[in-house]
Amino acid sequence: MYVVMNVLQVPAAMKGRMREMFAKSAERMSNVPGCLEFQFLSAKEGDKQVVYTKWDSEESFKAWTESDNFRQAHAHSSDNNPATGSQLEIYEVMHGATYQK
Repeated sequence: MYVVMNVLQVPAAMKGRMREMFAKSAERMSNVPGCLEFQFLSAKEGDKQVVYTKWDSEESFKAWTESDNFRQAHAHSSDNNPATGSQLEIYEVMHGATYQK
């Protein structure tokens, strides 16, 4: 598996706006081939918000970033984007488990 996190720097006053921008992303990402999980995380303190995605493979992630759907989803992201910075972090999952309780 492959995990990609886009760590966003968002001023506290704009966190709600960013949350609204990602409100429908989980639904859209559920239809992306190879995407196993999507989460939008917000730090309780500070200015970080994180877009977390888990993929079945690096190839699936790359196919998504090269797709028309990706381009459409990000076409206007710079227009009203409250983030002041971002850093992409990519991990290969070595060990893990998912628990359904």
